[in-house]
Amino acid sequence: MQLPIPFGRAVDASSAPAARGHVSLLGALLILAGLVLLAIAAMGTVALRPSPKTPPSQIAAIVTPPPPLQAVASPTPTATPFAERLEALPILPTPNPEPTPTPRPKMPPPTRIQIPSVGIDAPVVEVGYKIVEIQGVKVIEWEVAEYAAGHHNTSANPGEGGNIVITGHNDWKGEVFRTLEHVKLGDEVILTSDAGLFRYRVVEIHYRKEVGVPLEERIATGRFLDPMPEERVTLVTCWPYGIDDHRIIVIAKPVG
Repeated sequence: MQLPIPFGRAVDASSAPAARGHVSLLGALLILAGLVLLAIAAMGTVALRPSPKTPPSQIAAIVTPPPPLQAVASPTPTATPFAERLEALPILPTPNPEPTPTPRPKMPPPTRIQIPSVGIDAPVVEVGYKIVEIQGVKVIEWEVAEYAAGHHNTSANPGEGGNIVITGHNDWKGEVFRTLEHVKLGDEVILTSDAGLFRYRVVEIHYRKEVGVPLEERIATGRFLDPMPEERVTLVTCWPYGIDDHRIIVIAKPVG
């Protein structure tokens, strides 16, 4: 390797070997110094470079979980004699028996039903039932009034606080409940009796299959007609028009 001769300086040929020796040593020192400087510069660059952020998906992985909780054995309780435990019990007053609720007075049966939203306005008459046997099981079969809605005579009357059951034909002898299928939640049902007007709001509408279903399912549908602890009106008719393989059951509760 030959280094360039500095400008303006002459070199004696007799001293060339020695000069070359000095130049070689000087070059090695310069190279070594350059490498040291490069290393220092590289270290400085690394020190100034910001550390990369831990990706969110790895944060949970590097968190050290807390040690598991250790179960601590409870101290063995010291047995207390029964007499001392009995004396330590607080003395409570003897509870007074709750008064028997006063039964509501017997109210007159409904004589008219109106559902203005679907144009129903029909007289209501009392209807009874008979016991029939279906598949070896004795069940109640209610009568359906002709040209009127029928109030089940064993169900509650308006104002008595029970289940008021009223049925009507959909496509036969008066079709008094022909439009019951168009009733919507929130519609008003008005019952009239000798005691006055009673207003209710529709809160439930059920469609129950009646034809071609097990007897247990038909009996379950009949449970809607059972006595209830709260006042409600239960309206029942057949559906759909001309087929009548379902029952529509509309339930309304007192307003206010």
